[in-house]
Amino acid sequence: MEYTVAKDGSGDFTSLQEAIDAAAERPEAVTVRIRKGIYEERVVAHKDNLRIVGEDVMETILTGRGCAKDLHPDGTEKTTFLSATFMVTGRDVTVENLTIRNDAGDGRVVGQAVAVYAAGDRGIWRGCRFIAHQDTLYCGPLRIPDVVAEIAPRTGSAEQHPRVQDGPLTTSRQYFADCYIEGDVDFIFGNYTCWFEGCTLFVNERGGWYTAANTHQEQPYGLIFHRCRLTGSCGEGRAYLGRPWREYAGTFFLECEMEACVAPEGFTDWDETRKLQEGRCGEWATTGARADLRTRHPMEKRLTREEAAALTPDRVLRGNDAWRPAP
Repeated sequence: MEYTVAKDGSGDFTSLQEAIDAAAERPEAVTVRIRKGIYEERVVAHKDNLRIVGEDVMETILTGRGCAKDLHPDGTEKTTFLSATFMVTGRDVTVENLTIRNDAGDGRVVGQAVAVYAAGDRGIWRGCRFIAHQDTLYCGPLRIPDVVAEIAPRTGSAEQHPRVQDGPLTTSRQYFADCYIEGDVDFIFGNYTCWFEGCTLFVNERGGWYTAANTHQEQPYGLIFHRCRLTGSCGEGRAYLGRPWREYAGTFFLECEMEACVAPEGFTDWDETRKLQEGRCGEWATTGARADLRTRHPMEKRLTREEAAALTPDRVLRGNDAWRPAP
């Protein structure tokens, strides 16, 4: 089954949400092809077994303006988890060649504004661009009750937890290949297990942290970046590798190129209670302007060749079902 989305009416639908709503639940994937254009809509991919493919990543753009400071009818703020331009709650959803933006603006004005909320399991993202400011990409479960109440009954197969910021034990996984991810403060965050292969991480002028993992203590893996490039437009040394959203944050950078915008100390603590834990964050075979690891946070792990070799997509993402994203 295949649908085409086109703004000019030449396809089956003019919006991505309409195509997803029409897709029948079936064991094999339903493909949704999106023709070039700027689609101003906020979308929930709430079904399993979807393949969403943009015609051209630079010219097929999904954009929204949701932000943490948006208000509920009672005047209270919606907060981070209701700001996403694109939320995926289904299992086995693949997204390719699509730019997803949150155009709400600078986080100092609008608060957090998520471009992608990856809440499902076995998600695959290839050749995509995620662009926002504060909190661009969240990989974690649906928060109860606020997120579930807002999108119900479209909850797909996503895990659900009352307080996702507490780092609940989760089993869901996401795989990113050849993607471009742009933001500033904590702009790749969450508690899922994620593998990033050959991605470009770009920090905006504001600076901040590339990551804020929220890994549960019992989860062996958190965020892993392999052969990625860390760059940005902020001043030299103003972009940190990450800080622990909760204290057992797990984040590793393997064979990554780091430009001078990366801070010499690498990771930082969040505050007096959320500190880097020994062995949970680290690097191996870093290249570029920040290849010297002697200046790093004292709790950061310098992986050995053997330890780094043991971190592979097969091992990190296999779970209980031996999931293996195609290379």
